[in-house]
Amino acid sequence: MRTTILRAGVIFAIGAAMTACGSDSTAPDASIAGSYTATEFVTTGGSGQRNELLAGSTVTMVLNANGTTSGHLHVAASGSSPALDADMAGTWTRSGNVVDFTQAADTFVRDMAFTLETTGSKWVLIGDQGFSGTRVQLTLTQT
Repeated sequence: MRTTILRAGVIFAIGAAMTACGSDSTAPDASIAGSYTATEFVTTGGSGQRNELLAGSTVTMVLNANGTTSGHLHVAASGSSPALDADMAGTWTRSGNVVDFTQAADTFVRDMAFTLETTGSKWVLIGDQGFSGTRVQLTLTQT
């Protein structure tokens, strides 16, 4: 009798746990479409490391459900390098947990693969790649 009650209790606990997991209201939508903004943007090169967000740089991207993008990239001037402004219009594709962008603007964004992760309630796109001696680390967080 005691074994039957114990077994029934275990089965009930497993069922309750499975039901609770199936309705996680904090998980992001399955679609990654939405608005994103840079929450980390760091460059490291011959002249050291620079927090681009603190320097005044910004990145905004909108990933539309139809695979198109819009947005803006602004990289603040640094030393002898002038400011850079670029339109992020183009397209995006997802393969597993990797997101790639195709854009007319010739920036690092179109040459960088972004890894898709979740914070639990929002999607995050993380890029980390070197270009001509400069490492670019960019995290775009869904807003």
